[in-house]
Amino acid sequence: METKHDRLPVRHVAILTEYDGSKFNGWQAQALGRTVQQTLVKALEQLTGQNDIALYGSSRTDAGVHARGHVSHFSARTRIPAEKLPLAMNSLLPPDVAVLAAADVSEDFHAQYHAKGKSYSYRIWNHASRPAIDRYRVCHVPVKLDIEKIRQAIPLLVGRRDFSAFVDGGSCHRNPVRTLSDVTLDADGPRLTFKFQGDGFLYHMIRILTGTLVAIGQNKLSGQDLPVIIAAGDRARSGKTMPPQGLCLERVYYDPPLFDDFFFQIYSNRSERK
Repeated sequence: METKHDRLPVRHVAILTEYDGSKFNGWQAQALGRTVQQTLVKALEQLTGQNDIALYGSSRTDAGVHARGHVSHFSARTRIPAEKLPLAMNSLLPPDVAVLAAADVSEDFHAQYHAKGKSYSYRIWNHASRPAIDRYRVCHVPVKLDIEKIRQAIPLLVGRRDFSAFVDGGSCHRNPVRTLSDVTLDADGPRLTFKFQGDGFLYHMIRILTGTLVAIGQNKLSGQDLPVIIAAGDRARSGKTMPPQGLCLERVYYDPPLFDDFFFQIYSNRSERK
């Protein structure tokens, strides 16, 4: 028998989420282990009374990787306005994942396939003593790095390149060509933050790029080695894959923009506090 709920129109909604990946076995749902996708779907099904919600993500982050600006989308019959959905979902979610914003989108919108680019950060604690409070949010590199050598090498990564040397086995991507539009390194004492922005990234690409730049800072590689490594496309020549906890998905970009008002508010407030 048809109910009032069945007569509700199907809505298509995108949500912006952040999560601490420390206790998640990645984003994507799987048979074993706790995942972000399954956690969000459970909350959505509780809210809507549906048990068949499919949630599609912009990025399938690995276990231990964090996100400040992950985007996903779903379709459901619900009366809850988009602006009230974050509070409603957050009341059902655990403390290590939160919905920051939501927006109604077109039926053909896809969080992954319509993404024009992404930005990530990788954080390092470069000090002899290991971190305690941030141990699940930074990678500890005890040997002091040569920051100037790393910064001199960074421009060699920017542009459209074949990044075959910076992808681990298991990648589902057939085309290794990607465009890095911006790479930076911010140093605040022992706190180092690498930032990467590009049109897309290969499996473990950022963690390997960071590992290669760290190797340059340790004088294990030189900046002059980068063009040779890129040209050879040989994974054995690049740096190690850095641990997951330093990596964070910062933002996913769309055209037309999605959730720009939220990010503008966040970054404007940060600028005012400086």
